[in-house]
Amino acid sequence: MKYGVFSALIISVLWGILAIAQLWFSPLSSEIFTKVTISAGILVAIIVLSTIVIREFLTDQNLRKDGFID
Repeated sequence: MKYGVFSALIISVLWGILAIAQLWFSPLSSEIFTKVTISAGILVAIIVLSTIVIREFLTDQNLRKDGFID
């Protein structure tokens, strides 16, 4: 789970730096920046959702093993 949160945070921070650079210096065309923004958003969503699903699965598995749920 640490890896999922860490990688989503890294992508978000890098995108934030790119967005600030785009605002002030325009290193990318607007079309490319839009593609990068959409790609970063999709990647972060996939990473966060898969991390949540894995965490819930592992928690459920541990609760079943300890006899708290059937």
